[in-house]
Amino acid sequence: MSTLLSPVLTKRLANFSLTTRQTVRGGHKGERRSQRLGSSLEFSDYRLYSPGDDLRQIDWNTYARTEKYYIKRFLDEQELPVSVYIDSTKSMGIHEEKWLRAKQMAAVFTFLSLANSDRLSVTPVASSTRAYPYTKGKAMTKKVMDYIEDVSLAPENEAFGDHLLKNVDRSRQGSFSIVISDFLEDPSKLFSSIKKMQAKRQQVLLIQVLLPEEKDPNYAGDLKLIDVESSGERDISMNPRVIKQYRERFEEHTNQIKSFCNKRGIDLVPCLTSDSLEETIFSSLMKKGWIGR
Repeated sequence: MSTLLSPVLTKRLANFSLTTRQTVRGGHKGERRSQRLGSSLEFSDYRLYSPGDDLRQIDWNTYARTEKYYIKRFLDEQELPVSVYIDSTKSMGIHEEKWLRAKQMAAVFTFLSLANSDRLSVTPVASSTRAYPYTKGKAMTKKVMDYIEDVSLAPENEAFGDHLLKNVDRSRQGSFSIVISDFLEDPSKLFSSIKKMQAKRQQVLLIQVLLPEEKDPNYAGDLKLIDVESSGERDISMNPRVIKQYRERFEEHTNQIKSFCNKRGIDLVPCLTSDSLEETIFSSLMKKGWIGR
C-alpha cells in the first residue's frame, strides 16, 4: 500500500464508503441503489403480471392469497463514477506538508471508491502528469495510490480555474466530483466549472487544503513577499493593521465561495494541515454526510 495512508487508517476506512445524496443512475453493475429496476436481491414492490413477463418472477405465495398473478420487482445495483481533481499548481507545493495533505485526501477518496466497487478517475489539474482514466476494483488500489504519490506540480505559472474548466468538459454525466485545492485565486472560473458539473448532473464536493499561516498569518517585521506562481515581488511591513486587512480579505474571499456553494447545495470542507487527517475524514466529512458505514 502507498505511504500516503497508514495501515491503521486504511483498516478503519475499510468499514466506510462514499455516501451519495441522490439515487445512482450508472451504466455498469455495482453496489449502489439505482433508479432502475433489475435483478438485485433488494425487493422494491409488486406489479400485476403482463403477457411477456418472465414467469420466474411470479410470486406464487401472493397468488395463493389473492388468486392474481403478481411480479416481484427488485432494485438494480449500479456503480458510482467518482472523479477526483487535484489542484497541481505551484501554490499547492509552497510547503511539502500542504502538497502531501492534498495527495492524502485524494488517496482517501481513491480507497473509499475502489474498495466499494465504484469507478474512479484522478485528474491532476494543470500538471504535466496525465490523468488516470476510469478504473475499478480493490486490486487497482495500490496502483492508483502510487500514481497519486508520483503526481508532479505544474512546471509553469498556471491558473487552476482555467485548467479545471477544460477538464470538466471531458467529465462524465452523473458522477461524483471531488475538487481538492486551496482555492486561493479568483473564483470565477471555479464557479463556471461547478455550474458545468451540475449541468451534467454531478454531485460536487470541495476540499480546501490550507496551511495555518495562509488562514491566519503570524509574521512580523519587514518582509519581501514573492508570488510562487507569478514570481511577482512586494515589500511589506507586517504590522497588526496589515494582518487585520489580510484576515478580512481572506474571510471575504472564503465567504464568496461559501455563498456560491450554499446557493447550489455544495459543501466546502476545510482541511488545515495542522488538523489530523483522521479529524478531517471522521469528523468533517462524516458530519457533512459524505462518508458512512
